[in-house]
Amino acid sequence: MKFRKFFEATDIFGFEPDKNGTDPDENMLSRPISQFDLELMMEILAQKPLGVQEAFCPFVSEILWGKQPGSMKLEVDTGLTFYIKKMGTDKIGNPRWVTKRMFQLNRQGYGGLEDSVAQEVYEQIEIISHSNIDCPKEGYDSEDLKNLVTHLNNKIKRVAKEIFMPAGIKKLSEYAYVISLDVRGMGLEAQDQRRVEQNQTVVSYDNDQGTIRVFNYNIESPTGKAHSWQIMENDLDLYFFPSQDREEISECLAIHFKYY
Repeated sequence: MKFRKFFEATDIFGFEPDKNGTDPDENMLSRPISQFDLELMMEILAQKPLGVQEAFCPFVSEILWGKQPGSMKLEVDTGLTFYIKKMGTDKIGNPRWVTKRMFQLNRQGYGGLEDSVAQEVYEQIEIISHSNIDCPKEGYDSEDLKNLVTHLNNKIKRVAKEIFMPAGIKKLSEYAYVISLDVRGMGLEAQDQRRVEQNQTVVSYDNDQGTIRVFNYNIESPTGKAHSWQIMENDLDLYFFPSQDREEISECLAIHFKYY
């Protein structure tokens, strides 16, 4: 019996791999990375009221708390970018959702932690809900917009990925500017077999409505063909009020470029 035990426990011919005595299932790193379940996270979050406001979920990727000025909204896009927005009123009297925060969820390693993510997002929404309601700002002029564009451009240059090279600011009109970024290596190939020639961010101010709009898009050309410089659909389209802090606006744009 002693020899039998020895024989069964010994690798005589050296074919068996070394055993460390640890069950692979006990090591989290040995398990496949679980996919984050967005629907589950939104279901958990939709059960949390915000003050007296119950959550309303019109879409899988959207939750609202209220429908009047001061109400809160969470939007999540396909890339797991979280947009926390708050409702205000523009100069015309129309409701306007302005962006207060943006977060990019790490796409790996958060599977099974949907409840923790939901709680962290809820805490951020709760903090913002208690802040002042933003609104149009009297006396906001072209010089204020110019200063904002300069601030945004400096922020982008600090946080944008290394594939981008600053190409300057172009003034379209008194209340509209374009921040351009060239792409290293003569263009970056996009997923649809097109190459990105340039990335542009338009920052404009609507004096009638009193809102600031920031939208971003790529200029692309077909791979292997002549440069066509086609303007693609927006990758980002956000609204802000002039009463918001410049850093709050620039942080939202920074998230877009940092995790582009």
